[in-house]
Amino acid sequence: MDLTSSGDVTKLLEYLDNCRGLISTVDHAEIPLDHQIHTLKVDLRFFRTYFKWGKRNWTNGKDIRDYMQNAASELHSLCLEPTTDGSMTGDLGLFVSNMIEKMKDYKKTVSSNYSWIYLNSGYNPLMTKESLKELVDSVLENLKDLQICETDLTVSVKKQIEALEEKVTFVRNFLSWLVDQRDSKDGIQNEKLTSLLTHIESVILRAVYLSYFCFVHEVDETAHLKCNISYMVWMIKQIEPEVKEICLGFLKDSELTQSDTLPEDLRKVVSIDSLLDNLMQLLNCNSSFIVPLKYKIAILHQDLRFMRALLMDPPPRKHDEDEEDKLEKFIEDLINDTKSIIPSFYADEMKEETTNEMNLVLSSFLDKFKLIKSQVRDNYIEVPRKSQFVFFGTDELHFIDSVLKNLDELLNFSADSIVSLKHQVETVHGELVVLKLLLKDIIENCNKHELADLMEHVIDVTHEAEFVFNSYVVGDVPLWYQMLKISDLLEEFNLVKTELSEILNNKRYDNTVHNIQKTTPLVLSQAHTVTTEEVVVGFEDQAEKIIEQLTRGSTQLDIVSIVGMPGLGKTTLARKVYNDPSVSNHFYIRAWCCVSQAYEKRGLLLDILSHVVEVTDRMHKMSEEDLADKLHKGLKERKYLIVMDDMWNNDVWDDLRRYFPNDHNGSRIMITSRIHEVALQAKSHSSPHLLRLFSEEESWKLLQEKLFQKESCPKELVEVGKQIAKNCKGLPLSVVLIAGILARMDKKIDRWKHVAANLSTFRVSDSKQCHDILELSYKNLPNHLRPCFLYFGAFAEDREVPVRKLLRLWLAEGFIQKSEMMGPEDVGEDYLMDLVGRSLVMVSKTRSKGGVKTCRVHDLLHDLCLAKAKEEKFLQRINGHNELYAPYLGGSDDNFSNHSFYSSAPEQPRLCIHSMRKDFAEWKPYHKHVRSLLFFATAEEHFVTRLYPYNFSFIFYSLKLLKVLDISCISMRTFPREIELLVYLRYLAFRGEMNSIPSSIVNLTNLETLFVKGMRGEVILPDTIWEMVNLRHVLIEDPLDFLDKLESLKISYYGKVRNPSKFMFPSNLKKLTLTKFRLPWNEISQIGRLPNLEVLKLLFKSFEGKRWDMKDEEFLNLKYLKFDNLDIAQWNASSDHFPYLERLVLLRCKQLEELPSCLGDVPTLQVIEMQWCSPSSAESARQIQENQKDMGNEDLKVLIKNC
Repeated sequence: MDLTSSGDVTKLLEYLDNCRGLISTVDHAEIPLDHQIHTLKVDLRFFRTYFKWGKRNWTNGKDIRDYMQNAASELHSLCLEPTTDGSMTGDLGLFVSNMIEKMKDYKKTVSSNYSWIYLNSGYNPLMTKESLKELVDSVLENLKDLQICETDLTVSVKKQIEALEEKVTFVRNFLSWLVDQRDSKDGIQNEKLTSLLTHIESVILRAVYLSYFCFVHEVDETAHLKCNISYMVWMIKQIEPEVKEICLGFLKDSELTQSDTLPEDLRKVVSIDSLLDNLMQLLNCNSSFIVPLKYKIAILHQDLRFMRALLMDPPPRKHDEDEEDKLEKFIEDLINDTKSIIPSFYADEMKEETTNEMNLVLSSFLDKFKLIKSQVRDNYIEVPRKSQFVFFGTDELHFIDSVLKNLDELLNFSADSIVSLKHQVETVHGELVVLKLLLKDIIENCNKHELADLMEHVIDVTHEAEFVFNSYVVGDVPLWYQMLKISDLLEEFNLVKTELSEILNNKRYDNTVHNIQKTTPLVLSQAHTVTTEEVVVGFEDQAEKIIEQLTRGSTQLDIVSIVGMPGLGKTTLARKVYNDPSVSNHFYIRAWCCVSQAYEKRGLLLDILSHVVEVTDRMHKMSEEDLADKLHKGLKERKYLIVMDDMWNNDVWDDLRRYFPNDHNGSRIMITSRIHEVALQAKSHSSPHLLRLFSEEESWKLLQEKLFQKESCPKELVEVGKQIAKNCKGLPLSVVLIAGILARMDKKIDRWKHVAANLSTFRVSDSKQCHDILELSYKNLPNHLRPCFLYFGAFAEDREVPVRKLLRLWLAEGFIQKSEMMGPEDVGEDYLMDLVGRSLVMVSKTRSKGGVKTCRVHDLLHDLCLAKAKEEKFLQRINGHNELYAPYLGGSDDNFSNHSFYSSAPEQPRLCIHSMRKDFAEWKPYHKHVRSLLFFATAEEHFVTRLYPYNFSFIFYSLKLLKVLDISCISMRTFPREIELLVYLRYLAFRGEMNSIPSSIVNLTNLETLFVKGMRGEVILPDTIWEMVNLRHVLIEDPLDFLDKLESLKISYYGKVRNPSKFMFPSNLKKLTLTKFRLPWNEISQIGRLPNLEVLKLLFKSFEGKRWDMKDEEFLNLKYLKFDNLDIAQWNASSDHFPYLERLVLLRCKQLEELPSCLGDVPTLQVIEMQWCSPSSAESARQIQENQKDMGNEDLKVLIKNC
């Protein structure tokens, strides 16, 4: 703190007050001098705050200090030489106006310094409590000045400034009291106080910045200020109960609890604490008099705890103050009455009559407490709205299991704030266990569908209980609110259990209802009427292949399948082929039927029969078997083509295949499906036709045909028209949709350009039919795949999604179900391939050892993901500044109300933000129940902002329920120690300038994935990392042999390993990438002996030395080996090495003379790829290829470039 500079400012303020009495009453200035002095004093008060906080190394700090010192001296001289002729007024006016102008220049410097410290993540508060009190006093002056300033900005945030002043005043009163106290003798008490003061300083420093920001900014920053000031008010509100507990601790320590200066609420709390101690003694007593009363004494103890919580964190006063005063008086009287009965429990002689009398007294007291609770409930707790929660489990039992798991995690949370919850969490946990057992019996013995309303009630109550607990953890509600709500919900649990028990005991529902056969009414798909069929464009090459397959080839009955994503034109292509003359003339019978999701066998048989014979009324009355027999006879000995459009599952083919005779006459079945597995199951002699996306030319041709038919497109629209077609990303349905929009517009270039620039908006809002077609695929997904598909909505449109990252996110989110036979990553990969097989996800890139490296979804499906995610409250995506600050835009301050507490279902549990880094760093979350936060940085004007370190403490204080946190595209200066507050974290990705991570990371016991990108090139982990038994994936730079679950590792090491022999790798590794390790080749055996290693990439200077002599029994499971930029010259191996090697990649290994000739004996080798290597090594690769050919392997590919 710079006391000299703040002292100079104080002197200036005093001198200005003194000068006011010496100013001439004659003032001809355009702006009255008195007004200018007021303006200058406000400036100086803000600068005094700056100096009380200021650091000497700030930009231009010395210049500002020197100027203030000189100004104080100059003004002092003016005050010492007063005149009566008005010259004092002129000199003072010149001084004031000059200083105001000078302050304008310095304000820019102050703003810059404030912004740096506010956004910077590396600032460490170090103030004493005395200095902090002075700073708070100064800030309060600034907040009062802001309320006097009538600028548009200050008026728009006046309500927030008033609330902040109220909270800062609370802090000032606490600090004023604390300065006068002696240090506590209790070490734990002092430790808590230090932590509290650190938190207070952090909040006040941000209040300093925000008040100054509001003072100097003239542009409209209303949303930004509302957001951040509201957050500051919330932050101070969180510490109010802790402040009061600290005060009580000091007072008890100094035995001053009877002091008349003690606030009234705290005096009541002291009385309640004494009563709680007495009641606890009674509960531990086993006298014959006390035992019959223990149940009611325990309830009284709980009610007093509720009263204490209400006094420690009272709700804000409402307008009806008379009712609130009556409630306070009622509480005070009840506390005094309770105190009066305590001695009765300690009487020397007790009789049975006395016990009965005390029982009645306790009942009376408990009734009064119920009355108080009822009044609090009516005044401060809203009636909860019906839960809109959507879960993706297979049944209610899975949902209850997930809540039980979350409650277990809450019980393991060791923070002080959770101790008060523990009893209630355990109680609710026990209720849920019982409820789960009852539900299990219900599901096994009753018709679950007839109990839909009751099941929904179970979900609502269970979810509400978890929500209330979480609300307290994140600071949305006070303790008394949580106690009251859980008490109400426990009564709800009892009602539900009673109803479930009655259902089971009375056997209201017969188990036989499960045997009732269900039939689904025939619903014919309308897909074939989509407008893409009106104009047939594209797919000429694939149509030609299908026609050839239909009309030529084997005489056996063959199945021709067309597979592709929704909207790609499967039905269109099938229609095109079906109506082609060469096909129609080739078959004696042709039949087209739409299967759709609502498959009904009888209706489908009649549909096909209508193309074979004339369907009569008698046939409508036939059984399914008789209809099937008639179909078989009608097709017998005839060449037929049956098209089964839009097939969704294998049941259809399994039901009908035996009715299609194979008379060796070239008959064909043609199937269209979105699901690859359906086509594979039905195939006979031919592979399915995987329909590709349209080319840009085909898209443009279709767009023209839809808009202009046989006419040509106007020349001025061609360029923008091609851009629109290109933006449809090859999906015919998207082209048709946009064509419908353009057809209703004037054919003007500016209108078309608008469509081209806003294609996604037009696409989403225009066609319900398009949405319905795509949604069919979503509705057909099994429950476990739905969240996996919707998660693609979190990523940017058109971006390839790294599969490894995606699978780890799915795992952290809890989407991947446990399997005894497979690891979670393998299960996740099966999920992904299932989505690929259903034509919902497209493969972008494949991996070196097989599998998918990156994937994506089409824009239309991305739109569907976002729409369904919003509808099902699964995920909220925020794009840009306006959406980020949407709750604070506009004139309403409804979100700022303090008169009631959250009591409804939470918002979406996942938040994905796509914005500029600075906007995200300055944002504060309005909702605190977010479970996942993913940030994606958008393009920014200045490159330097990508590297600028920001402060994210708001995440750790506000979003305590996070399981997934990915802020890897924005930098921090140091590793935030507050991150240990996020005890539920399973996935953590970040980057920054830190070169080490603190040992406290071990508190993240649930962490599965840790991704750290060090901007300085290296990050050292603490020894405690070895205790993190759930950690599966990590990017680090230290020995990792203790991480026995780790399967993939990528290390870039800066420096040189001092003792290579001690550098051990986890034994379970499957994939390893090394860079800059500079290890000698004789140390590679540590890697070679890894039993599960399949992929090894040795990049720039990972190993050094000219010669590698391989040893036996190494790399026994390696499938992929890559060298890049190594100085190796001789590589010696024997025929026993690399028995399963599939791919060898050599890049920039210019000194390598030749490849080991024994590679020619590896039977699994598929590819050798070489670039920028020596000619001799390239020649040796060609020789290996020849050796492989001699062994009968004609498939080995040798790809050589620039050698």
